[in-house]
Amino acid sequence: MAHDPLNHVIDHDKIEIFTEIADVSIPLLKIGDFQLTLYMLLEVVVAAIILLVYLPLSRKISTGEPPRGTFWNFFEVVLTYIRDEVAKPSIGEKDADRFVPFLWTLFLFIVLCNLLGLIPFLGSPTASLSVTGVLALLAFLLIHGSAIIRLGPLHYLESFIIRIDLGHPLANIFLGIPLTAFLFVLEVISALSRGLILALRLFANMVAGHLVLAVMLSFISMAAKSADYIFWPVTLVSITMTLAVSFLELFVAFLQAFVFTLLTAIFLGMALHPEH
Repeated sequence: MAHDPLNHVIDHDKIEIFTEIADVSIPLLKIGDFQLTLYMLLEVVVAAIILLVYLPLSRKISTGEPPRGTFWNFFEVVLTYIRDEVAKPSIGEKDADRFVPFLWTLFLFIVLCNLLGLIPFLGSPTASLSVTGVLALLAFLLIHGSAIIRLGPLHYLESFIIRIDLGHPLANIFLGIPLTAFLFVLEVISALSRGLILALRLFANMVAGHLVLAVMLSFISMAAKSADYIFWPVTLVSITMTLAVSFLELFVAFLQAFVFTLLTAIFLGMALHPEH
């Protein structure tokens, strides 16, 4: 454990192991101005895991062979759930299948990045705002780009207009038009801020969880400087609470990946079908 809990939620240019005991670190590759960081490496690992699991599964399905065994069925169920319970209700039966591959990739990438943070000496790339920001940017571009392609730029902008008819010409001129303009600005700001909301929500939840774990474990280091009758009770309580929070973090890892994917699908459905 490092003395500073924030050390566990920031990116590094090395892999640190037992920093409190032996201060062992493994430097990562650097070529010229390019520095490979821990989060970069973990993102490559996540991508490799997804390919190793789902390429064989896709080959089985493409040949008509049903997945057999708990392992393959579990991963197929994950994809089926995202398609049937997230994409189709949010985007619509007609359009959902076009965007399902993106939602699948988004969910799998986020959940695996989250889970890596529960492995000692690693970390969660999603605890970095730059990572969640890029994920949110991709979702943002897909949402608004797809809507512009489908509706056209002018019709898409028109979908942000909420027309107010107060039933009287003068009232419409002096009150209705200003209110319509004000609501249009609010709608545009709301649409533009959705990507920021996605990034901050995931980032804040992952950072908070890892900070709590880091603080709890740091009690052991602080108690080590005290007498044995203080060290052992503090250590026992700290480890017990850390295990409990780790199980909660396991749930949060899946929950936050699901929420990010669900909100992306909902925002996409809202953009594609503004009439609803």
